[in-house]
Amino acid sequence: MERPHVTLEVGYDGVAVITMSNPPVNALALAVMAGLQEKFDEAVRRNDVKAIVLTSKGGKFSGGFDINVFRKVHETGNASLLPDVSVDLLVNTIEDCKKPVVAAVEGLALGGGLELAMGCHARVAAPKTQLALPELTLGLIPGFGGTQCLPRLLGLSKAIEMMLVSAHSIL
Repeated sequence: MERPHVTLEVGYDGVAVITMSNPPVNALALAVMAGLQEKFDEAVRRNDVKAIVLTSKGGKFSGGFDINVFRKVHETGNASLLPDVSVDLLVNTIEDCKKPVVAAVEGLALGGGLELAMGCHARVAAPKTQLALPELTLGLIPGFGGTQCLPRLLGLSKAIEMMLVSAHSIL
C-alpha cells in the first residue's frame, strides 16, 4: 500500500508542480499536511521557481482532512494529535505566497480539500468536478477557512446556499 506523500517537480519553465498522493481520495493526512508545508517552503525558497501548481494523483484532488485523526483523539483523549497547521499552511504559506499558486482540481475537492484549493490564488477545475463542504452535514464548521473563503470567491448568497445545504458547486 502506498504511503501518503507529497512530491515537488520543477519544469524548465520555472513552474513547480506540487502533487499530493494518499489513495484513494488523497485525504489530508498528517503526513500529507507536513509534506505540503515542506514542499511549499522549498518552492518558495528556490530562485528557479516562478509559479506553483498544486495538484494530486489518481483523479481526485482531495477528499478533505483525514477523519481517522479524530478517531485517534477520541480513543486516546490526546487532543494534541490534532494538527495546528491549517492557518500556517493556508494563510501564511499559500495565500501570502509571493509566487502565484494555482490549484489544478480534478474529480473531487471536499472539505479541507476544497478549502486548500480556495486558499490558492487561482483554481482550475476539470469538468464534472465535485466541490463541497460535507462536514457541514455533520454539524462541523469547516476548519481550514472555508466559511471565510467561500463568500470572497462566490459572493455571499451563493456561499450561504452552499454552506447551508452543502451543495456541490463549481467555483
